[in-house]
Amino acid sequence: MKLIPFELDGREYHLLFNGAALFDVYDQFGAEGSILDPIKGNGREDFEAVCWYLEELATQGELYRRHQGYDPLPVPTAELFETVLSPLDVPLARAAIHAAIAAGFDREEGKPREIDKGLLELEKKTGAGSPGPSI
Repeated sequence: MKLIPFELDGREYHLLFNGAALFDVYDQFGAEGSILDPIKGNGREDFEAVCWYLEELATQGELYRRHQGYDPLPVPTAELFETVLSPLDVPLARAAIHAAIAAGFDREEGKPREIDKGLLELEKKTGAGSPGPSI
């Protein structure tokens, strides 16, 4: 899991998009369309959605930090973000939300996988794992 840092008003929040956040988004905004649709516009409803996402992702990030053994920090609320977020911060918040969601869906394919050498030898000897003859 990858935490995405988001600094606001002198404090760093750690955003995390995990399974719990995904289903909370579905519960809040529905499962139709892109999960980013609620934060695309420039109206009050869209601004409130940005603040809701920040609260949700920061909460999940804080819970994950605690699970990793870090000292607990306060969990921010959407109301806090509505108060502290300036108009110039909104695009930065959207970018951080996008980055957290992208990281949440990333499968981390670049990590090396453990290879079972005994299984490889067995597959070489028996021919297992190779495609069978076509009929």
